[in-house]
Amino acid sequence: MSLKNDFYTVKETASPLENSVKGLIELNAAHIIYKDHFPEMPVVPGVLQIQIIKELLEDHLNKKLQMVNGDNIKFMGMIIPTQNTLINFELNYTSQNAKILCEARLFCETSVFTKFKGEYKILN
Repeated sequence: MSLKNDFYTVKETASPLENSVKGLIELNAAHIIYKDHFPEMPVVPGVLQIQIIKELLEDHLNKKLQMVNGDNIKFMGMIIPTQNTLINFELNYTSQNAKILCEARLFCETSVFTKFKGEYKILN
């Protein structure tokens, strides 16, 4: 299941350095997921933040990936889509033996929401 173009849309991307991509996504603050998570104060679930990172990396590499290890995942602040609809991302990665090692951040201005360090297996 892809979240892209439903839960979020990619507004811009750039590859300023080799093995990196950065850009901006826009969250769909009216998405049905927020009716359960949570009706009074919607928050982007952590598992969906990790899925967004994976999808952004897949799109950039044009490869299907499966996360096999999340060495270090830190949720440092809540993403509240009614307050922060535009979210910046930075992905830095290396390729090793059909695996991708990735470090990523989801943030807005000076507020870092998510730091991720993990490993993906290339499926295609």
